[in-house]
Amino acid sequence: LDMAGGYSSSKLLLTLETVKFLAHHHTEEHFPFLAVRANVRHRTIFHATLTRLVLQPTGTEKLGLTFEQFLEPITNTLKQLDNLSLSDLRNEAARWPLIGAFRDLRGIAASLHNRKSYVLLFDILHPRHLPLFAKVADVWHDQVDVIVSLLKFMHEFCHNKANRVNFDQSSPNGILLFRVTSDVVCAFGRRLLSTPPPEGDIYKERYKSMSLALNVLISALSGNYVCFGVFSLYNDPALENALDISLQMILSVPVDDVIAYPKLSKAYFGFVEIFFRNHIKSVMALDTNVLMQLMNAVHEGLQASDPTLSSLCANSIDHFATFYFENAGKDKVEVHNLNKHLNAQPNMFSSLTATLFNLLLFGAPQNHWAVIRPMLSLMLASESSFTAYKDHLVSTQTPEKQQQLNEAFTKLLQNVQRSLDNANRDRFTQKLITFRVATRSFLTI
Repeated sequence: LDMAGGYSSSKLLLTLETVKFLAHHHTEEHFPFLAVRANVRHRTIFHATLTRLVLQPTGTEKLGLTFEQFLEPITNTLKQLDNLSLSDLRNEAARWPLIGAFRDLRGIAASLHNRKSYVLLFDILHPRHLPLFAKVADVWHDQVDVIVSLLKFMHEFCHNKANRVNFDQSSPNGILLFRVTSDVVCAFGRRLLSTPPPEGDIYKERYKSMSLALNVLISALSGNYVCFGVFSLYNDPALENALDISLQMILSVPVDDVIAYPKLSKAYFGFVEIFFRNHIKSVMALDTNVLMQLMNAVHEGLQASDPTLSSLCANSIDHFATFYFENAGKDKVEVHNLNKHLNAQPNMFSSLTATLFNLLLFGAPQNHWAVIRPMLSLMLASESSFTAYKDHLVSTQTPEKQQQLNEAFTKLLQNVQRSLDNANRDRFTQKLITFRVATRSFLTI
């Protein structure tokens, strides 16, 4: 794979007749190792390597085939599968062709590093083959080998690395790509939610595929190739359905299980973070009990030992508190919804403030960077919560240390403005670091 990506080595490889034969005959008939079930990962690497060679500046000329011709064996398989009825598609005879096609496509997609090459694959798959993927997600949802192959390909296909998913300004392809993504996630999610938890290995049989589905949606939501306002403007349910199904999936998982499985927790809190970041109106429209369930999970994740999880949860809190600070008092539906939530749970901000400051002052050193970001937005959103925490912490210290702690808090708040611009955030971050170092030297736990 590395040789195929190097300038000199790839030029050398393109002169070999063996490589030309590989590019023209990358099928199980010519290479039996591709048909061995234990070699599915090698299929992905095999096609990733060949794709790099085909896409070299002189690849098409040296190998004597176009990118579309290179993909013909895979597209022919997809055509045959798409012509099957749903019952035949679920037949055991379709299992290996599906796994092989998705594994091969994943390797090909992984080697597309710019807009031009990505569009080549997209134009081949859309619109002829993409609708098949949602059907596969629906009928094969309970078979881990098939659904994992599909979701891993979709994750790679939706990933906007190096800004490769960048269509023309007048092109609807970004929206069409998200629709397909939504269809796949929703088809899988609905089936998963209607199936009771397995009695065996719950991670392998349920949480692994759920994590992948969430990662697919995270890639699509964070790819910056879709104007999501279009969906509500034209009453297209694709976005709403994807968010709703994903929300139902994460709410079906006990918090203890979320924390217990690292890959699941990263997908879980990654979805929550982007949900709070880019779709805050939908967050505020949730039922109060649902929002509180999310906030409780975020509260638990904030205290996790993994800094990545702490950071995702802290960012979610920052988005929430920032929205409240910047919109409090405005006559908006989402603000009214937020006030309703806070009236039902008046201790939300105070609980989060106490947890963040306790983590900063008494938590593990590797986690204090992760929890710093939302502190300013929380303090500005609810100054009473900060004052209450400060008074409580001071009351737990001896008279001598109370004076030292009050002086430390005074220095912390000096020259801090009621603003969330980057300069003020940076200034407050530096003050928090100084505050932490100063207070930890004398605080009594």
